[in-house]
Amino acid sequence: MSTPTTRPVVVGVDGSDSALTAVRWAARAAVLRDTSLHAVHAMSSGWDLGRVGTVSIHNQHFHDDGRAALASATTVALAETAPDHLEMRTSVVSPAPVSALRRSARHAQLLAVGTRGLGAFERALLGSVSSALARRPVCPLAIVPASFDPAPDRRPVLVGLDGSPGSDRALDFAIEEASLRGVGLVALRAWTTPAPGVHDSRMTEHTHRLLADSLVGYGEKYPDVPITRIVTDDDPARRLLRESAGAQLLVLGGHRRGAHDGFGSVSRTVAYATEIPLVLAGHR
Repeated sequence: MSTPTTRPVVVGVDGSDSALTAVRWAARAAVLRDTSLHAVHAMSSGWDLGRVGTVSIHNQHFHDDGRAALASATTVALAETAPDHLEMRTSVVSPAPVSALRRSARHAQLLAVGTRGLGAFERALLGSVSSALARRPVCPLAIVPASFDPAPDRRPVLVGLDGSPGSDRALDFAIEEASLRGVGLVALRAWTTPAPGVHDSRMTEHTHRLLADSLVGYGEKYPDVPITRIVTDDDPARRLLRESAGAQLLVLGGHRRGAHDGFGSVSRTVAYATEIPLVLAGHR
């Protein structure tokens, strides 16, 4: 493996088992991209005052906990990617996880975070760190469920498309990811609100054309990636979750422009319920 020269993959580390699952996934992602992994432990030991700056409280206990968490992450990442060489660096940063991870991800090609557990209460963390990052993504954001096994498999990458600019970026990310992993791509587009007087069959045909148009040129650019197309009138989130049972990664654009909180309903629903990693391609 050559010396990495591209932007790193960044992963958030907090000492939890869930974060270590994200570390394993992110380490494999870094090797696939021939780049480095940057593990970041963000201490909740101060305040981010926006443009005014940050106020941090020095606490050696926080630093010691962070170093211990990063040492575990390093061990896990190197074991996960052996015998491949993984260049890795670690950082303890302050003052708060969301702002610190955003800063670390500004020059990254991918940011990965975990969830804290399997139950509904534990998944509420998604409403703080993960959903806050998703509202204003600075690079593609991967949310890795705690129960996911990052070991390589042959399942395809699944991408949900809706015609938005974020959807275009999701397709770019998803097909490149499928090519890196040597698997196929499943592209899904749903319609749920037919125009007055338009029959379902006409809407289905129209959506097939829209999906075909969005995929023009990708077959020639990625001849190694077989593409399966799905057009459905199901609820988009429900159908994406159903199809994700046969996929290893789900990619979405994140949200439509104008969404009141920057984290659209489909993305939010899928993020809370998916059992495979979700990448929100977001807006640069």
